[in-house]
Amino acid sequence: MKRQQLLSKLGRRLARPVRLYALWQSGDPYLQLLAASAQAAVTGALTAEERAWVQRMEQLREELNTSTEKVVRVDFGAGLRAGAQAGGASEQEQGNRVEDDVQRIARSSSKSAFWALFLFKLVRALRPQHCLELGTALGLSGAYQAAALQLNGQGQFTSLEGSEDLARIARRNWDRLGLGTARVVVGRFADTLEGVLSTKNVDYVFVDGHHDEHATLGYLESLLPQLASPACLVFDDITWSAGMRRAWRAITRDPRVKISVDFGPLGVAFVGNLERRRPARAPLA
Repeated sequence: MKRQQLLSKLGRRLARPVRLYALWQSGDPYLQLLAASAQAAVTGALTAEERAWVQRMEQLREELNTSTEKVVRVDFGAGLRAGAQAGGASEQEQGNRVEDDVQRIARSSSKSAFWALFLFKLVRALRPQHCLELGTALGLSGAYQAAALQLNGQGQFTSLEGSEDLARIARRNWDRLGLGTARVVVGRFADTLEGVLSTKNVDYVFVDGHHDEHATLGYLESLLPQLASPACLVFDDITWSAGMRRAWRAITRDPRVKISVDFGPLGVAFVGNLERRRPARAPLA
């Protein structure tokens, strides 16, 4: 069984260049940009300056993975597993207070080094001005994205988080890394998103932290009127559940979404004044 799993994993890795080749061959600059970002994550192609940042962030990950710190996080629905049903309206508004371990959150909720590097290279290539993340957790994926902005020499990063304890740790991590311009806003997405969007022309969004079909599509509707043209939206955990798979299909079929690529657990979409293309797949995991 272990041998079969290793062979399957090796086969998926060998298939990556073939899948990315189709994006290169499209001739579309945005699909090619996605291919380049994914290829850089696959190969680990980094400048010396980028590598220094990544090493520092991965050192932080190692420390979080072994941390004995406890936190009380507020779950507004992000933790629902496939097949689970959300609670009633009052329960979702107040959230469930759950005592948790930092190391468990780091190991299970933080983006892996591979996908964090993909986000890093994507932000480096896009050079966005106003970046928004929905779902901060311990701030590791946020650190990768904010570090990319810092290396770009431009751009602002804002992350939304429902738990004050997690937001506090994320701020601490960002301060330690020297990412003082990154900020986190605490509260339910439904309560904080509108206020953040009202003051910015957002051109990059990482949607994570609430893996629910209707919520995800609702966030899309809230985001679209406030997005720059073009804008990039990254949706995490698009295979989390049957509902999330339906949400991603709906996103790719939405006529306002002009370009979309399914990378496996993560989907990327572009909106704005662009030529509409058929949804693409290039699963990397």
